[in-house]
Amino acid sequence: MPLEIEASIADRLPSLVKDALSKMPSERQSMFVEEYRRKARTPALMLILAVVFPIQLFLLGRAGLGIAFLLTAGGFAIWYVIEIFLAIPRTHRYNQDVAMGIIRDIKILQ
Repeated sequence: MPLEIEASIADRLPSLVKDALSKMPSERQSMFVEEYRRKARTPALMLILAVVFPIQLFLLGRAGLGIAFLLTAGGFAIWYVIEIFLAIPRTHRYNQDVAMGIIRDIKILQ
């Protein structure tokens, strides 16, 4: 079966997810896209939050790191600067984990 999801979403997905989606019917693919859009985070927004109000770690499911970040005042501002560069890669990893989890859940439902 062909992959029937938007190219903008497909480009962000790991190859394992694309392979699994290509084997699913179109209604399962649309279910995946709907759930992925609901759970995925926008890298640009996470970067803005890292700069303005650093709560991005909490939104990316890294509450322990977020608490440590806040308690140490951003690692005495050193971690704050580093986090600005790490926000986008962390968001991409988070979105890939979300995609893998959704595929796992859809397979369980089948």
